Amino acid sequence: MRESNLRILVRQILREEIGRNYHTIDPDPITWSSFQDFEINYYPQDDGFYLMDVSYKNKKLGPTTRYKNYEEAEHHARMIVDKYRVEVMNDEKYASNHDAIVT
Repeated sequence: MRESNLRILVRQILREEIGRNYHTIDPDPITWSSFQDFEINYYPQDDGFYLMDVSYKNKKLGPTTRYKNYEEAEHHARMIVDKYRVEVMNDEKYASNHDAIVT
């Protein structure tokens, strides 16, 4: 094997291994569905549209909204959860209580 090919191979292996964390108990990524206390309900309608509600700790975060399809409703639910999560984490009360949102 030529030296240049060997260097390329070593770089590829190192690049992959540097990104791994073998100390993590759960190596899966944290996704928007990992957040606890959020309840998302999708209601399919006869005309193909979907209604969607998002609640956090049994408090509705906004009005019931209507979307063209399930994917669009899911996208907007993800945006609402992320926006609310950031608001809660930036709140000073949250910092003092350490009330975790992520499981």
